Amino acid sequence: MKFAVIGHPIDHSLSPIMHDANFKALKRDDTYEALNIPPKHFHLIKEIINEKQLDGFNITIPHKENIIPYLDEIDSHAETIGAINTVKIENGRWLGYNTDGIGYVKGLQEVYPKLENAKILLIGAGGASKGLAAALNEIVTTPLAVANRTMSRFDTWDLSVEQLTLSDAEKMLDRFDIVINTTPAGMNKNKDVVISLDNLAPHTLVSDIVYIPSKTPILALSEEKGNPIYNGLDMFVNQGAESFKIWTGQTADTEAMKTAVIEQLKRRN
Repeated sequence: MKFAVIGHPIDHSLSPIMHDANFKALKRDDTYEALNIPPKHFHLIKEIINEKQLDGFNITIPHKENIIPYLDEIDSHAETIGAINTVKIENGRWLGYNTDGIGYVKGLQEVYPKLENAKILLIGAGGASKGLAAALNEIVTTPLAVANRTMSRFDTWDLSVEQLTLSDAEKMLDRFDIVINTTPAGMNKNKDVVISLDNLAPHTLVSDIVYIPSKTPILALSEEKGNPIYNGLDMFVNQGAESFKIWTGQTADTEAMKTAVIEQLKRRN
């Protein structure tokens, strides 16, 4: 079977290495490649994917919402989110799913076992944030808060969350047990931190869904303040494993996947 990940930029992605490790561990003769598709060329997505004769593909920034009009069917969970990160191609039909939230929550529960009682703030209101919010809403009893620079970003949200501006979130930051950055800030040598951490409570776990670098600026600042931190590596591995299961019906070897990613990160550092 043939798979890929599409995004822009995509050079940084370790998805091919991670999935290849899984294929090897399971003795499968599958392939997985990274396809860079700039937004100006996205209207050619059908032609690009069909030419590659793929059985499925992942979608990352900035195409998680752009892909929706090209799908024949959308999983109910993904439809609630309004963003897609996994497409299965079956008899020429494109079926859309979202495994981001499930992948993140699986990892977060391991480092924060009492997740259901946590007061959580998500920073950013894009496709990744929607995925996390939908998955967290199924577990957490306290209403989620989501902060974004522009409130119009919430116009496409149907999920029940407390909507905040970044400035409002900064003022009440000390009320949260977990703060999760879902924005691209910190990726690809970007040094931005989208929210001030001046009011961060000492106990708060600060997380970032980014896994390259392993310590984004917001995580580095939080660690300097003495706060526990958690990056997006487990989310990356788990969402990939869930995608693989959707495509093949087989359980992925997550240990092999995570080991391959960690080894590659060490080589890059």
